[in-house]
Amino acid sequence: MRHRYRAYTGGPDPLAEPDPPTDAELRAVDELLALVAAADPDSDADREALDALADALSRYGSGERAALAETDPSELRRLLGPEGAAARTRLDAADHGLSPRELRRLGEAALRDVERGRGARPGGHAGPSGPGGTTGEMTGAFLPYEAEEDRPLDASATAREAALRRARSAGPPLLPEDLRVAETEPESAAAVCLLIDLSHSMVTRSLHEAAARTALALLALVRTRHPQDRVQVVGFGERAVELTPAALVAHDRSEAPGTNLHHALRLARAHVRRHRGLLPRVLVVTDGEPTAHLSEDGRARFAWPPAPRTVEATLAELDAVLREGAEVTFVLLADDPRLRAFRALVERRRGVRVVDADADLLGPVVLDRYRRR
Repeated sequence: MRHRYRAYTGGPDPLAEPDPPTDAELRAVDELLALVAAADPDSDADREALDALADALSRYGSGERAALAETDPSELRRLLGPEGAAARTRLDAADHGLSPRELRRLGEAALRDVERGRGARPGGHAGPSGPGGTTGEMTGAFLPYEAEEDRPLDASATAREAALRRARSAGPPLLPEDLRVAETEPESAAAVCLLIDLSHSMVTRSLHEAAARTALALLALVRTRHPQDRVQVVGFGERAVELTPAALVAHDRSEAPGTNLHHALRLARAHVRRHRGLLPRVLVVTDGEPTAHLSEDGRARFAWPPAPRTVEATLAELDAVLREGAEVTFVLLADDPRLRAFRALVERRRGVRVVDADADLLGPVVLDRYRRR
């Protein structure tokens, strides 16, 4: 199943150098090799098939993951019986997952795709408080530019530094040591919750993968550049659930009924309350109006067309999130009459921003909203 992830983020294969097999995979391989050694072939053809199977398994155990594709599950069952088939099933289950390092590489590839391939502004949190989208209050001082600097260059300060250097001694018009960036106060840490619609319509409109890539990119951005932030990713269909990077990648894109934004906002409010003192931010990615909510007994209630009670419960939970001081951004991936009606309801609320996007713009829009303080 690992092959389905190889084109997941586009561009260079983030899994081109896979990690060695895990302990669970190696145990399944050793079990299969033991069965091969104990097998009593009925013919020379079966002996050759067993030798080929042993060779593929040995190469897989040594780190050549592609060797597993050389083994035919039906042929393995014929040669090794039910025990062999069960061991192969355990090996498939272990091989399906990705290691933490591979998940990190997927996130980094997704982040590069957003920042370079899609034209999003790279660097630190882009916001309105300083030139070029820097964040934090500017102190009025300027600092030398350093490699991997997130802040944009300050042209005036750079030109002034170059002129002063040339006044002291002759030299070229510009040198690397002339480069200057504006000094700013440290930015505040944020508690961010990204809510991703996993409903049937997201799958049929081919928006699910764009949303998953966006979430992986956001997690990579936080991990590598803003580790002080606390980020939660929540997927919502009939119910809402917190998603790890592994769950994002492994999600089977099933056609989940319902868009339970009510439940997702409730999880977001809990995340914000757990991290009081941080800047609360909630980002909602959806292509439709809410069609499910949690009843008082905790059961999910789905209705199409949406029941008035679902909309009321969702708006009440949104208001509760806003009372926690959160800024809420809705990123809408569709435009239909029912969604426009829901949009009108949320736009009336102070602290809510609504933006439109499509699959290509989703990543840049979400990361830009995250960067703004």
